Amino acid sequence: FPAAWHVRTELSRQTGQPAPVANIKFSAMGDGFHVTVGPAAIYWRDADTASGNYHVVAKLTQMQNPAHPESYGIILGGKSLADSGQSYTYFLVRAVDGMYSIRRRAGYAARPTAVVEWTASDAVVKADSTGKATNELSVLVRGGRVSFMVNGKEVYAADAAGLDTGGVVGYRVNHNLDVHLGPLGIHKL
Repeated sequence: FPAAWHVRTELSRQTGQPAPVANIKFSAMGDGFHVTVGPAAIYWRDADTASGNYHVVAKLTQMQNPAHPESYGIILGGKSLADSGQSYTYFLVRAVDGMYSIRRRAGYAARPTAVVEWTASDAVVKADSTGKATNELSVLVRGGRVSFMVNGKEVYAADAAGLDTGGVVGYRVNHNLDVHLGPLGIHKL
């Protein structure tokens, strides 16, 4: 994996243990990274943190059609990401059907809870016939509010108190996807 980057897979449903990282290819490519995965995983650097008022943005490109609808996106407010107490909020898009979702994880073995269930939005670019789609995801945290945007269009806003906002930011890529991760922009406001 690229220097300073960490990868944490989801628990395997079969074994109850973290899925092996052997089925993950994560490498630097151009000004970003390229991920080809088997298991769902999060990717982060300890230095990429944000708190207070900030804007985080990344352009993500699904490179080919997945076997079934899967999603990718960004995480924020990450804490204890490498251990059993991990917590974070994540913002995902599904290019297969043009949907987004926002979820929270509180504990590595705990099932994530939905802040927003899968919701269709014309802001999400759907995959073309080859499965390719590029979407820019961003989250603006300012004045106690959080705004989630896809391609510059707000799709959801909420009070920051109900979300994980202060902590590590990074990426999340779900099962069996091939995704180019553009640079993660973290801008203090």
